[in-house]
Amino acid sequence: MIGAPSPFSVALMLVLAAGCLAPDQAQAQAGVIVVDSFNRKVHLASAAKSRRPVGGLAKIATAMVVLDWAEASKVGVNVLATVPPQALSLARHNRLGLQPGDKVTLRDLIYATMMGGDDLAAITLGYFVGYDHLYRLGRQGDPLSEFVRQMNHLARREGAFATRFLSPHGSELSRSVSVSTAADMARLALYAVSRPAMHFYTNQRSRDITVFRAGQAMQVAVVNGNPLLGGAGVDGIKVAGDDRSGDCAAISAERPASVYKQADGSSLIYRHRMVVIVLGSSDARSEAQNLLAQGWNTYTGWLAAGRPIAAQSELLNFY
Repeated sequence: MIGAPSPFSVALMLVLAAGCLAPDQAQAQAGVIVVDSFNRKVHLASAAKSRRPVGGLAKIATAMVVLDWAEASKVGVNVLATVPPQALSLARHNRLGLQPGDKVTLRDLIYATMMGGDDLAAITLGYFVGYDHLYRLGRQGDPLSEFVRQMNHLARREGAFATRFLSPHGSELSRSVSVSTAADMARLALYAVSRPAMHFYTNQRSRDITVFRAGQAMQVAVVNGNPLLGGAGVDGIKVAGDDRSGDCAAISAERPASVYKQADGSSLIYRHRMVVIVLGSSDARSEAQNLLAQGWNTYTGWLAAGRPIAAQSELLNFY
């Protein structure tokens, strides 16, 4: 884990060695990357291009597809969706106790998906949006398959070409699993944090949602599963893990903006935000904390040096 003595040196050695590792060796270590949001400069990376299961981090793509659809269709997120009959048979985790036939707004389903890590909520979002998409195209097909197609389309659009999603929740019951890389998940996370709507769904510690069951409204408490939220400027986005993906984290943190007075009396405001991705760790919480601290230290020195870019490969777009 990067967090031992001289962690920055360890990270640099791993970056240099990543291309020479055998597949089983590359898979044994966590895939990590630290990128600042506004410059897309890669400040730390280790095994960041190694494909591995992403588990519940797939839900980041699910939420973004739904939010993009809600905006493009002008339907919004206050419409009710019904938990489909097959949802229980497709989910590994039913953390909120949802049942087929329950009705929940898309807004509350996104809270349940992103904060609570609920698989049934993600499946319901996928089924609803996938069905609507097929209907608008005048096509027949499986709504969940259509939704997953949109998830993968989003990944390709953002340059995440090593990513393959298989479900809206990422906790597949089959032998095949959703896979990505730390670099690809950083691309998707940067897109997510650029959207104020996603920030709204991931920076709250808890939220009560409303579930309509048999005509009765029930209040269900959703607790944010991100243990790093609120510390060191962390305001999103998701921590997840299971026996197949290991411990995974996608963390976003912001520092106060710098204000520079200009000669004409105006002010130049320069914002600072960092994204940390950890895939396949034994302790994503500690690793993400260490990487965030290292990332800010590296970033501060980089700013002081005038933000030099020696090669385009230092930027995530070319990484």
